[in-house]
Amino acid sequence: MMEWRKPASGNKTGEDHLQDEEAMLAVEKEMLCNIHKEIFGKWYFIKTTAAKYTMAASLLLMCCASFFYARFSKTDINRITVVVKKGNIKMVTLPDGSTVWLNSGSIIKFPEQFGKTREIQLINGEAYFDVKHDSHSPFIVHYGHLHARVLGTAFNIKSYKNIHDVRLTVTRGRVEVGNKAASFGVLTLDKEIIFDQKKGTHRIRTVDAEKIAAWRSNEINLYNVPFDELIMRLESIYGIHVNYDQTNTNHLTATIHFTGGNTLQYVLEIIKTIYHLNYDIKGKEVYLKKS
Repeated sequence: MMEWRKPASGNKTGEDHLQDEEAMLAVEKEMLCNIHKEIFGKWYFIKTTAAKYTMAASLLLMCCASFFYARFSKTDINRITVVVKKGNIKMVTLPDGSTVWLNSGSIIKFPEQFGKTREIQLINGEAYFDVKHDSHSPFIVHYGHLHARVLGTAFNIKSYKNIHDVRLTVTRGRVEVGNKAASFGVLTLDKEIIFDQKKGTHRIRTVDAEKIAAWRSNEINLYNVPFDELIMRLESIYGIHVNYDQTNTNHLTATIHFTGGNTLQYVLEIIKTIYHLNYDIKGKEVYLKKS
């Protein structure tokens, strides 16, 4: 940088003054140039640095997104979902050789291959599990907020999203039932645990487990179930829609036996006798009213 010095004292000519002004202008010009370089140099550094950090953050975000997408996509791809249409019953063989029967409208999800544990999710509906014994690999079924854990046994689970009672019934062996907080105990043959999803309470009772699981052969045996479940069974088996006043029936429980071979009118006559409800059939619509 040029250094400006005060001219020596004394008389000066016009030419001397001109030279002094030119020198001062040159100094000012150089000073302005240096100031601009310093300012814009810092701004360029800040701008470049910010751009680098922005680019790095973007790359990191893209990598994370790719990682999670690949992970969850792979997990989703490697899982099998089975959906059973209404009016049908389906048997599925699981990767370990165990079998599961799915009632009408049921949905389950399980991996293509089991790992250290054999885990299945019953998303909605009713399923009967006949589990191949493996003492080194527990078999776990997740349903609602509960889970059932076995090594090798047979049991029935009924877990519908629109029915507040969730039930598990043992037809062979031992089944441990619980939620994330605690175990409700180990159930044995002909024991059924009923979990109330609204109240968060459970109770255990003795039943004829084989009759409850007889739906696999199209035989319906309902023991002290919510009236809504009976209606749901009728709609599923006969492909109808039942219109009724739920406020007048939500306190009712149903105990009834019939088969898929019985006519709809036959079953409605039973309901009429037990619950004093008249019925009217109009195509696929059924109307229930107090008699």
